[in-house]
Amino acid sequence: MTNHTGRRAGRWQLGLLYLLVCLIWGTTWYGMKMSVETLPPITAAGLRFLVAFPFLLAVCLATPGVSLLPPPGRRWVVPFIAVVYIAVPYALINYGEQHISSGLAALIFSSVVVFLLLFSVLISRISVSWTQWAGVVVGLGCLVGIVQLTAGISARGVLAPAAVLLAAVMHALTYAVMARYGGTVHVLTQETLPIGLGALGLVVLGAFVERPDLGAISGRSLTGVLYLGLVGSVIGFAAYFYLLQHVDAVLVSYVFVLFPVVALFGSALLENATLPALAVALAVVMLAAFGLTKKATGGGSAATPAPVAPDDGATLDGSTLDTIFEHARVAYPGEACGFVHASGRVHAARNTADEMHRRDPVRFPRTATTGYVLAPADLMYLEDNLDVDDPVVVLYHSHPNGRAYFSDEDRRNALVDGVPLYPTLEQLVVGIDDTGVREARLFRCVGGEFTELRFLPGPDRRTAEVG
Repeated sequence: MTNHTGRRAGRWQLGLLYLLVCLIWGTTWYGMKMSVETLPPITAAGLRFLVAFPFLLAVCLATPGVSLLPPPGRRWVVPFIAVVYIAVPYALINYGEQHISSGLAALIFSSVVVFLLLFSVLISRISVSWTQWAGVVVGLGCLVGIVQLTAGISARGVLAPAAVLLAAVMHALTYAVMARYGGTVHVLTQETLPIGLGALGLVVLGAFVERPDLGAISGRSLTGVLYLGLVGSVIGFAAYFYLLQHVDAVLVSYVFVLFPVVALFGSALLENATLPALAVALAVVMLAAFGLTKKATGGGSAATPAPVAPDDGATLDGSTLDTIFEHARVAYPGEACGFVHASGRVHAARNTADEMHRRDPVRFPRTATTGYVLAPADLMYLEDNLDVDDPVVVLYHSHPNGRAYFSDEDRRNALVDGVPLYPTLEQLVVGIDDTGVREARLFRCVGGEFTELRFLPGPDRRTAEVG
């Protein structure tokens, strides 16, 4: 009764889309350079997002199951992203681009992958291999060398690179916080309203602080703003989001290592801003080192996760089962779905089957009472947590007909050409009906077939039998 949204898109189409994202995000740095030629940095950032907001708003309102506001308890996401991800960082980047080349700014900003690793250690307590720590040390060391060679070591010379570096730190903090606490908030919800509020705040602040001379704005600056708003923030965002739904999240994150290469070439061609030979060599080493920080712990990746030793259901004891069973009761008569970490921690996912059925009943004939479709944010959560220190080891869902079995539909959606879509995951099926949770069974794929590992009597059934 499972259904995972669109994970079988053609590889070459996804490859072209991946290159498009690298190209768009690499050229936005020159777009920012153009925008601040005759526009002050705060105003330029505000206008960029003011252009993008109506398009994102239309997409958000037209997408089934997506709300403009996060659910109660997650409303803090809006002001947090508006300030920490949108307003302050992009004003800082624009300030930096007034004084350094777009290629150097992109190179500095690529350090976001390092700071994301550090914040993930602090916030999500992920484990880090020695090769990742080596990547951090070597990469940051090379970055310091590049800044010294290109911008000097005086306080004035370092100010612009420091502004871009601070923007990278703030973006990394946002990614880490949202990965840890924003789980069920849709990406469109995370972006749309914060971009609108950030744009409004930047434009108003710029009007009072910068007092831009509208008559002095050049066509190049306006072109830069339009390119950033429409291509960078709308098309780039949509393409990146689509990749996150269809490609391993770790692989997608290499965009942050690849786009500086595009930006450096663009900077050399369009600004005649070439780096010294030693700085180029350091940049190559730095990007390679930053790539090491993205290597999955234990030498695997999200696409081929490091094996997790099976525990034959030892994870599914006590409060863990109570949490899963309660989720099944709340979701009834629809199917519940979610994940269990090795520690027993439960992540309750959102079943979007009804939304997808209303949108496309031919492709999604099942409703929530007969199947489940993991929300994009939950798919991202799953792939981001397959190879961490406390990995997801069980995917669970409920059957509202009271029986716990691995159906033919479950098998069709769990296997691709006879190979498990997620080889390390065991599958827990919970049988529930109008009398309560009746039973649960744990399955593991062995040789292309799902074998029952453990039978768990439902608590409501046990209560009925004792009574």
